Amino acid sequence: MPVKGCGVDLIEVRRIVRALTRSSFRDRIYTPREQEELQKKGAESWAVRFAAKEAVMKALGRGFRQGVPFSSVEICSDAWGRPYVRLLEPAAQIAAEQGIKDFCLSLSHTKEMAVAYVIALGEERTCGS
Repeated sequence: MPVKGCGVDLIEVRRIVRALTRSSFRDRIYTPREQEELQKKGAESWAVRFAAKEAVMKALGRGFRQGVPFSSVEICSDAWGRPYVRLLEPAAQIAAEQGIKDFCLSLSHTKEMAVAYVIALGEERTCGS
């Protein structure tokens, strides 16, 4: 699969800790599914998910100022805890228009910082298609 874009974001956990005191922030940034999953986790997990959303938007070449709400990018975990990206509208439409089919996502954090790196992958083309 060819690379269609990449994005990285680094954020201070304390910024998210402050923002989480406002329910409007949680509802604007995180989907109900994410909020349910993150309820039992520490601030680092909330921060690294925020960083992942920012990184995905950078890989899409768009951000919330260009009509992509944070809540249209959902960061989930599979049964093994591996993170993956699930796009909702309008982010899903933007990805489709760009030929983006999948994402590779890597997350990491300390108590102070959270980082996310994402690679947007497109469909492989063959000669003559």
